[in-house]
Amino acid sequence: MSNIMELFSQKLESTEGKEKIAALAGDWIRDKLREESFMRKIIPAQPISRNECQVSANHDTLIKMEQLEPHSRAMAMTFRGQPEARFIRAPRCEIPFFTISSEKFEKVEQELLAYGDMPITKIIEDNSGKDIQEIEDREGLRHVEAAVQALQAEANGVSIAPSLSASTLQGGSPPVEFSVAKGELARAATSNGYQPFAMQRPDLVRLFKLMDGNRLRMEMVLMTEVDYDDVLQWTVEDFGDKLQSETTVDGYKYNTLLGRPYTRTIKTDILRPGNIYGFAKPEFLGKFYVLNNTKFYIDKVANLITWQAWEDIAIGIVNIAAIRKLELYSGDATVNDADSIRSYVIPKDEEDLGAINNKVDKGLHFPQVSQF
Repeated sequence: MSNIMELFSQKLESTEGKEKIAALAGDWIRDKLREESFMRKIIPAQPISRNECQVSANHDTLIKMEQLEPHSRAMAMTFRGQPEARFIRAPRCEIPFFTISSEKFEKVEQELLAYGDMPITKIIEDNSGKDIQEIEDREGLRHVEAAVQALQAEANGVSIAPSLSASTLQGGSPPVEFSVAKGELARAATSNGYQPFAMQRPDLVRLFKLMDGNRLRMEMVLMTEVDYDDVLQWTVEDFGDKLQSETTVDGYKYNTLLGRPYTRTIKTDILRPGNIYGFAKPEFLGKFYVLNNTKFYIDKVANLITWQAWEDIAIGIVNIAAIRKLELYSGDATVNDADSIRSYVIPKDEEDLGAINNKVDKGLHFPQVSQF
């Protein structure tokens, strides 16, 4: 803490000082991203260099070309039989890179000194690291949602997935629930809405079956803390006597849920409550690359200090069949938005992320003492 304050206050005048600050802060930001991004738990991020990338033929942007597993099969035959011939080829796809940046933070040197021992690292981590990771997760989740909706549309033989709600499932021609399914309470609801119902044990089994029945296995479940809290309401019929007594005292403390690993997030403005996703192992799913790690820039012009952080990443959902989704609300969340609930169940806009909980700047702190 004192090291970076010293660099800020004494060494910003020199090129060497700027490089030391950038290197020191860059290390902290990069570690924070790896620790808190839920997308990195689903698809571990791989550092990549320029030499491992390719240049797109369509634009001035780097890409990473990915080779896909070729198809093959075996067959039974007689002693005199011959197998069918296959001219082999491995399909390919390209994953483009894009940049996520923090805001450009500015502060005049005289005002910065007024903060004394307040850690500049906190500003860097909270305002830069967490902002970057939120956009990282938001972009990744948008890819995930697009993948399940595309697969759902294909299974129903249309270009856009049909509306999926309690009323359509209870109707005469219900849509096929292939990559997206409604929870037990949601599908039985008498009206369509965006408020999530409590997650039931059979809901997770339904989610697992969506993938397990297609020669894949679900290996990671992603949910919000809000939906995970419903697990604590499961009864002795769900848990059994031993787990029920443990849960009452210590909560649910295991790393798997019904035998499957899971991860939780408090970022309910990105992964909205009522949406639960299941994923296969990363090798069946896609790739996540970070080009040259997170970068940090700092400069000083006269008495104005400016700094920002950014990263260049590529997230590609290559096998869309390796994702499934469970919806705990009864309304339609497809692009049709038949029930006008979509804005409540998809990630919020970038500028709306991270609502401020601390109301001190609005004068809401207690006790309040007026002085004259």
